Amino acid sequence: MRLRGDGSVFRRGRFWHFAFWLDGEPHQGSTLVPIDPTANGADEDRARRVLATKREAARRGDEVPQEDRLTLGDLRELLRENYAFKQNRSTATMLATFKHLTAYFGERTKATRIGARIERYVAERRAEGAAWGSVRIELALVNRAFRLAVKKKRLSARSRPDIELPPEDPNAIREGFFRRADVERLCQHLPAVITDVVLFLFFCPWRIGAARKLEWRDYSAADRALTLRRAANKTKRPQQIPLDPVHTPELMAVLERQQGRRRPECPFIFHGRNCGTVRPAKDGTRRPCLGNFRKAWDTACAAIGMAGRTPHDLRRSGVKHYIDAGVDPHTVMLWSGHRTEAMLRRYHIVDLDDLRRAGKRASDYRGPATNVVPLGARTAAKPTTAEPLQEADSASVASVRG
Repeated sequence: MRLRGDGSVFRRGRFWHFAFWLDGEPHQGSTLVPIDPTANGADEDRARRVLATKREAARRGDEVPQEDRLTLGDLRELLRENYAFKQNRSTATMLATFKHLTAYFGERTKATRIGARIERYVAERRAEGAAWGSVRIELALVNRAFRLAVKKKRLSARSRPDIELPPEDPNAIREGFFRRADVERLCQHLPAVITDVVLFLFFCPWRIGAARKLEWRDYSAADRALTLRRAANKTKRPQQIPLDPVHTPELMAVLERQQGRRRPECPFIFHGRNCGTVRPAKDGTRRPCLGNFRKAWDTACAAIGMAGRTPHDLRRSGVKHYIDAGVDPHTVMLWSGHRTEAMLRRYHIVDLDDLRRAGKRASDYRGPATNVVPLGARTAAKPTTAEPLQEADSASVASVRG
């Protein structure tokens, strides 16, 4: 007896087809069992067994209706919707990166056919001159899109391809950093306005984009603190640091110099060439007036023999400076805004001087202190402590006898 919800089989063309509903979604297709009028119902029984198998697979999540119609363009739309839901501000960057995938595979390519061509895609991108880091980002995007498709029940888990990311290129990981003396020498070759930006980013290891968006309303003289607003932070979390002449004198000096350069019509702390021009951004807010100072930066780095450094190296250098000063990693994360210790460890570069100091500490270390007394010294000390006790015992015995 067939129960309600078990589905049904029916004839269509030369084969038996099945149809059933699960969680409000229709499932239908061919059983691939040929219709045989001479089989006395055996063909229909085979079709019903296929129906039962399909229904059980759908309940486990191994079968998704019409998953073969999912295309690469659909995967991109799933990513776009997810970015909008999470309010990510890098949607435009994601779409620009995804264009490399659509250019190679085609927007209407079925998603189930992409996995077998991933390695050829990587080889093609490398032949075009794409860096390993760019290829990793592209594969990570399509991998995330496949996970979303499984989560949204647009694709079954067993149909999701296993996309292996290429290993990170060790040569692409930046390891350049500045020590405090290097930063001071660098500032001697920079304009005064850029000097304050460099000093701020070294003693407050934030991203340069965050420093550009700092406004005077973010500084509280009463609280003696500077706040990075949620809208200005990449992590979309507010961040606050102390700012006073006792605990952070270098940062306070930067702020005082910027107060001397403050313009009534400009809300930003750090100024640039476009300070007098109001430039609206896409979201309607005003663009920061501090623009790109890379030309002056490259000239100054070359002047001190450190060509090739980037302004973002100041963030890495500031983290290392705090750790070398003995600040615990958790507090350094509160300063820099890193959310995981793994990322903080990546920013903390250990150089040869660090290894020299570690070797010197190991050489000077003599092991843990011990309280063990040699056996001979302990036995020799016993008579000196026992003699007064014997005299006291003799005196007490004599007093009792008397």
